[in-house]
Amino acid sequence: MGVKIDKAVYTKTKETMTNIEADKHELNGEKFTCPYCKKELTFRRAGKRQLENKVIPVSPYFYLKNGIEHAENCEYNTFGNIEIVARKAMDLKDFMEKKKHNQYAIRLQVVKQAMEEPPKEEEDVKTGDPKGKGDATNKNYKNSGIMAPYLSRMKDIMILRSKMEKNNDIRKYMKLEYKSKTISWDKFYFGPEHKSFMELSKYFRNNTKPKHPICIEGTVKEYIKRKDRNEKPYYSFILEKPTVKDTDEEGFRHIPSVSVNVYEEHEKLVEYMKDNYKKLNKQIVAHGHNPYVKVNPSSDNTAKFHNITIWINRTAQVHLFSDVYVRLFGE
Repeated sequence: MGVKIDKAVYTKTKETMTNIEADKHELNGEKFTCPYCKKELTFRRAGKRQLENKVIPVSPYFYLKNGIEHAENCEYNTFGNIEIVARKAMDLKDFMEKKKHNQYAIRLQVVKQAMEEPPKEEEDVKTGDPKGKGDATNKNYKNSGIMAPYLSRMKDIMILRSKMEKNNDIRKYMKLEYKSKTISWDKFYFGPEHKSFMELSKYFRNNTKPKHPICIEGTVKEYIKRKDRNEKPYYSFILEKPTVKDTDEEGFRHIPSVSVNVYEEHEKLVEYMKDNYKKLNKQIVAHGHNPYVKVNPSSDNTAKFHNITIWINRTAQVHLFSDVYVRLFGE
């Protein structure tokens, strides 16, 4: 399928149409073509995702039929987008390596090393408000440090993957390596669906807590200020829980409870995340390492909560954005 597409040429009228317009006219299954390379596309109407306390819309989009690829020079070509990231990372040879003519490898141990570097972020006054004012959603932050560029390039890859429907859409062109091992995309990128988060819980509980970084995708429900065991304040950005009706053989529903935590001392990051949330940029992708995973029964003993937490300390580890459909029609 590759990258989700938000505009296409409608075959019947030969006119360009957005995903929102196609959804409004109920053109599900109709034939479209890519506006850049003319490859045949199909349209999928807006859907719904059932969450714990509400139903949220899922954006409509155009997609390639199975077995069809965008032309090499097309804006929506998956490998072409990967090569754009690769060009930015040309000097980071220990981070990204070209394995074949159409495949790159990412070394996750370098990403982990970058995460462990003491963080320091400054507002980039060249692109932001010269007086340092305004909301954080429009500010750019400069991640300083020797390893900072590695996190920025990993964020580019994370954003690219979030524009696709499945891990299969990127695994053909990009391998993930951690030291001497190849890491499956299904062991690195988790969410936003229930099944994916349950795989994360199982993977990190049953495999002696693998040390490689991971990435999660979801929707922020709320954020809460808390304190850790040492009374150190932090913010917990809690993701929406899915509705779970199925039970195991013991009668328990298994519900993932996912959060992204940030210590209050990382002021720029906290400001960035809070301001985005207030602007309804609640879709989130974030990458970190050594997630905390613990399973606890509910108070009424009918469910088991799979508590999954990752900690981040730089804006280069997180991307917040708004679903187009939500932005136009409300939550």
